[in-house]
Amino acid sequence: MERTGRAQAIAALLLGARRMGEAEPEVRQTRRGARLVQNGSVLSEVLAQPGATDSVFDVLAAAVCGFSPGVRVGILGFAGGGLIAPLRAMGGNHKFSGVDLDRSGYELFCDLSAEWMGEVQFAQLDAAEWLHSQRGKFDFLLEDLSVGRAGDVFKPDVSIDTLPQVIQSKLKPGGVAVFNLLPPDDRTWAEMMAKVCAPFGFGVQVLFESFYNRVVVLANEALPSAREVSRLLRDSLTAIGSEMATDISVRSLRLAKR
Repeated sequence: MERTGRAQAIAALLLGARRMGEAEPEVRQTRRGARLVQNGSVLSEVLAQPGATDSVFDVLAAAVCGFSPGVRVGILGFAGGGLIAPLRAMGGNHKFSGVDLDRSGYELFCDLSAEWMGEVQFAQLDAAEWLHSQRGKFDFLLEDLSVGRAGDVFKPDVSIDTLPQVIQSKLKPGGVAVFNLLPPDDRTWAEMMAKVCAPFGFGVQVLFESFYNRVVVLANEALPSAREVSRLLRDSLTAIGSEMATDISVRSLRLAKR
């Protein structure tokens, strides 16, 4: 089956699932690939060639390129691997291990990106169980889980109450964690940020003009200043022509040193 035909088949499968439960994702074809969407929010921008998505995924890719001290990267909430196209365009040669309860996004990603995606492993498991089971530690961990609820998309409770401590414990010395946060529906931003940041000693947050996400960069060791982080991210974004280079602002986080 050709790429377009396979992508359409996966889209039909996901659409059928969505009709049985409104929170299920759907695939929308785009000029450059496909988009995995849940309750109107883009879970992944899946491209047929490396390049900018002009979205939050570009910033996540820039964070990996700028802050990962090595090549071992874990993605909790792989969906369709939206950050990998911009990361490969930035020249990143990182090795990814992704986990998600839904395999359809990964299959779509492989269908569109197999020729250039590099080393990517995937497990269809619960993210917390998968991370607990991993031997060895990671250079970089991205928490990008979401759950559809009441016609919108939110962070699941495990992302706030459980995973931050586990993620902190699974980082190598000098390792970095990034959380792609969404507006909470059962607590304030301040409450969510406090829980997510609690296990870490250092952090910055990235805010957007065009998106309501907040990307939080956290580490056990000191990070560059907010100004330097902003420069590093913008340099990578500008290099691939991403609109996000002029969309972001970076702010320091005052965290209790552990």
